[in-house]
Parts: sequence; C-alpha cells; structure tokens
Amino acid sequence: MARPSGAAARFAPSDFLRGLRYVVVGVRILRKYPGLARYWSAPIVLTLLSLVASVVLAVRYHEDLLALLWQAPQGHDWLGALGRTLYGLARVLAFVISLLSLGLLCVMLSMLFAAPFNDALSEAIEELETARQAAAFSLSRSVRELARTLRLELFKLTLFLAIMMPLTIFSWLVPGVGHLVATGVGGLFTASYFAMDYTDWPASRRGLDLRARLALFLRRPWLMLGFGLAVWGCLFVPILNLAFMPIAVAGGTRLFLDLEAELHS
Repeated sequence: MARPSGAAARFAPSDFLRGLRYVVVGVRILRKYPGLARYWSAPIVLTLLSLVASVVLAVRYHEDLLALLWQAPQGHDWLGALGRTLYGLARVLAFVISLLSLGLLCVMLSMLFAAPFNDALSEAIEELETARQAAAFSLSRSVRELARTLRLELFKLTLFLAIMMPLTIFSWLVPGVGHLVATGVGGLFTASYFAMDYTDWPASRRGLDLRARLALFLRRPWLMLGFGLAVWGCLFVPILNLAFMPIAVAGGTRLFLDLEAELHS
C-alpha cells in the first residue's frame, strides 16, 4: 500500500456517514462467512467478562471516589438544598465517568488478550474478501506475528492510558466542569483511537509505521471518526456490545481495503 499523504485530507460530512456504516458492513461480513466463528468466539467471551466487571466496579466504587473529593452537603437551608442538588448531579456524572472509564479500561485489557484472535480474523477476512492466498503456515512466522501483535497492543494500551488517565484524574479534581471536559475530549480521543485501532491489523501486516498510519487517519478524518464513533457506540447497545470486537475488526479491515483500493486507483 502506498503511504498516504496527510496533505490530501478532505473534510466531508458524507465521509462521516459512510464511516458509521462500516459497522453494518462488519456485521454483513461475519454473517457472510460463518466459518469465521472460530476466530471471534473467544473475543466475545472476553468482552462479556470485561463489561460485567466494569459495571460491577462502577456501581461499587463511584460514590467512594466522589466522596474523596466532595462530602455530601449538610444543612436544611437553601444553600444546603442547592448543595445537595449539585451533589446529586455530581453523583450521576461520577457514575457515568466511572462506567465509561472502567468500561474502556476493561475492554482495552480484553483486547490485549483477544489480539491474536483479532489479528487472525482480520487476515482471514482479507483473504476471503480479496481472494488473496495467505502465506503458508509456519511456526516461526506464527511466533513472530504473535510477538508483533502483543507488542502493538501493549503500545496502544499504554497510549490510551497516557491520555485517558490524566483526563479521568482531572474530572475528579474539578467536579462538574472536569467531568464535562473529560467526556468531550475523552470521547473524541476514544473515537479516534478505535478508528485507528481496528484498521491497524492490515496496516501492521503491510509494515506501515506510525507516521503512515496517522497519515491514513488524517487523509480521511471524517470517515475514520465516523467509524470510530460507531464502534464506540456499539459498547452501549445491549447484545451488540458483546460482539463489538469482531464486528469492528471486520468493518475496520474492509475500511482499510477500500482506502487501499482508492489510493491505488
């Protein structure tokens, strides 16, 4: 694949809508090839465990975290009533931020363990969709690819934590405003992260470096953001959130192949 140029970037709302639809494309691909179930069964189990863990932790600890910074207001005058109202809103925001942060963290950890399955799923989809024959099985090649996949996922997880942890801490230090800032900035970063993450498997197999992958994002930012936002949205849809990982892998692989075809044409 030719290395994309960021100078060619164009901002088109139609790209954003097209990006949203790649989640539907992912569903269609998985339904089209039932044999792919051998790759996506394990990630679904890992996703289920991570979502259950994030809900339990958020319900259990969000009030404790808020109490570290803001004790429930006392008093029965109008200031006390106002304080209790604001504290109630802060509790709701604290739960939302806790659920989002813990949910994303648990999902990221599950993605680390599911990485070998996702890489194999992406490669199988590429072979089926393009009729290209995969390289013959080799134990040494498999070990190298597993090491590459785990290094890549560890790097992406570290990057995610480096951005999201300061935002989460800021949201707790500045209740209210901090929660809104963390939700807005964190949401934009998460959508961008998911867009790059799930188009990364074929990019990695082609040996594209980080600069080339960023250039791919910047060349069609609305398209990538639409896809990333749709992937993130899947986490909040019951039933669909269990299968979001293989759906995202399938949609992201197809998206990369389409961008690759555009560049070659």
